[in-house]
Amino acid sequence: MKADSVLYYLEQANKSLFNDFDEAIVGLKKCDEFVKDLDDPKLKAEIIRKWAIAYYVKGVYYKSLKDFLKAEKIYRSIDDYEGIGKCLNGLGLIQQGMERHNIAIEYFRQAIEYYNQSENKYAAAPAVINIGVSKLQLGHLDDAKAVLDSALIMSRAANRKDIEHLTMNHLGDLAYQKEEISTAINYFDSVLNDKSAPNNWEKSFAFFGLAESYFYLGNLAKAERNALEALNFAEINDSFYELEKITGILFNIYEQKGESNKALQYSKQHNIYGDSLYNQKRLRSIDLLNLESKEEDNRRLRLERMEKDRQLSRNKLIIAILLGVGVVLKVILFFRIKTYRQKEKFRKTVEEKNELIVQKNELITERNKELANLNKSKDRLFSILSHDLKSPIGSIQKLLELIKIGEFSEKEQAELLDEMLKQVSATSTMLQNLLQWANSQLEGSKMHLEEVVLPKRVREIMEAHYLVAKSKDIQIKHDIPASLSAIIVDKGHLSIILHNLVSNAIKFTHQHKEIKIHYEEDEEFVYFKIKDGGEGISEERIAQIQNFNTQLMSELGTNMETGTGIGLLLVKQFLEMNNATLDIKSYTNEGSEFIIRFRKKTD
Repeated sequence: MKADSVLYYLEQANKSLFNDFDEAIVGLKKCDEFVKDLDDPKLKAEIIRKWAIAYYVKGVYYKSLKDFLKAEKIYRSIDDYEGIGKCLNGLGLIQQGMERHNIAIEYFRQAIEYYNQSENKYAAAPAVINIGVSKLQLGHLDDAKAVLDSALIMSRAANRKDIEHLTMNHLGDLAYQKEEISTAINYFDSVLNDKSAPNNWEKSFAFFGLAESYFYLGNLAKAERNALEALNFAEINDSFYELEKITGILFNIYEQKGESNKALQYSKQHNIYGDSLYNQKRLRSIDLLNLESKEEDNRRLRLERMEKDRQLSRNKLIIAILLGVGVVLKVILFFRIKTYRQKEKFRKTVEEKNELIVQKNELITERNKELANLNKSKDRLFSILSHDLKSPIGSIQKLLELIKIGEFSEKEQAELLDEMLKQVSATSTMLQNLLQWANSQLEGSKMHLEEVVLPKRVREIMEAHYLVAKSKDIQIKHDIPASLSAIIVDKGHLSIILHNLVSNAIKFTHQHKEIKIHYEEDEEFVYFKIKDGGEGISEERIAQIQNFNTQLMSELGTNMETGTGIGLLLVKQFLEMNNATLDIKSYTNEGSEFIIRFRKKTD
């Protein structure tokens, strides 16, 4: 009964992986609940492999790699060659996603060898098409065409519509790269008009291909229509990679049509998705480096195991022939003993290799710790500088783009230039402070406490974010008391704390609302209070902010602004270093208030 439930939810998850990711995750969690009491290694391996695919779809390559390796180990223990091939194909897809195509092709070829040993003669079709995709990405267009044509024949013979749609889409992409535009359009139309409807991923790919092709031909109306269709399906899939490409071509289309507002809209979205992809790729690179050395040893062992499997396969064939012609029991026993000895020898070899891997991993761990300590300061400085400069510089860039395309009159341009001069001056001051602080960090000075007049520093940060706030028609009310004691703090740390608080307040404040900044003090402390004009924060989210010690997932702002989640982490770290504290209050539908308590100057 439980096995039937597992199979049902596994089928539902498989159908949803490329159409409704959240529904697929629900199905896989149900599978985990029912399978834990079953003694069915093949079924357990299949569920683990589906989790690996799910992590791959969302770009969490580190977890995907671990699950593919875990599933592969189980499949090997039960001599399931098709399962081994599927896992090797998945490992190749991870390498392909990291744009390491030569390594990916090596995995796909290994997968084909195992697929060919299985009972399913068309099982190798996914690995064949993946070789074609990597060849295409490497620019080997003729080789890619030959491989993709073979994959198309295999997918049709196996009646695998999902593989057929995938192959035809990449054949269309190949034709587009060779500037055979009419051929490319035929391929994309064939996918979209198939009686067996493609999944949302393939629909997005095909519509984007049509948009590119019609844009190349100068048919902006068709290019726009297909690009918007592609955007719709990409948003359903939440694929930043597809969204980045599609918003890019929409910007080009509307720029050609002279619709500057829409061009600017999609230019902003394109930059947002591009930044998110950059951060994702950086995190993926870091994750994969943690397993790269171990995976290298795994690959060597896998090649050795593959050779052993080939030998075992040949032995099994000999035994089958001998059994077929009625060879005596002594001969059969001889080959079984021989096989056993080979397995035992291989087992001892694997144990020795594993011991060597453990020793190497210990050495790698020590070296990684040393490298982490060396790179920690550098990475932190780069993260701070890029995070703190992105918003003000981005607002200046957008205004320059609007001026360039003639969106404003000469009078409006003069007014904007005055505002931009203020913005550049404020940003320059902030940059100078950041660079001075960064230089002190690189020279080994961790803290430099001094007296600071808090309202003056707040004004500098407000000026750096003037245009960002103005773009959302947000007014920042800065209530400065007649007298306020100086505080003791590191200036560089303070600038980063204030920048993040003001930036977040703007991000989560609705258009036409206001942000309020005011101060209080008692005998020991000065209180800095900033209240945004947003929806407020849930108690659960407040607890997450107060308690997290690593990078927190950033939420979207009121204008769909994105972030990396590093800002609040820096705020918490620097507050702790300066003996300051953070308190958060939330007012439903009225906003949230962040309260920082700084130490006062003591006589």
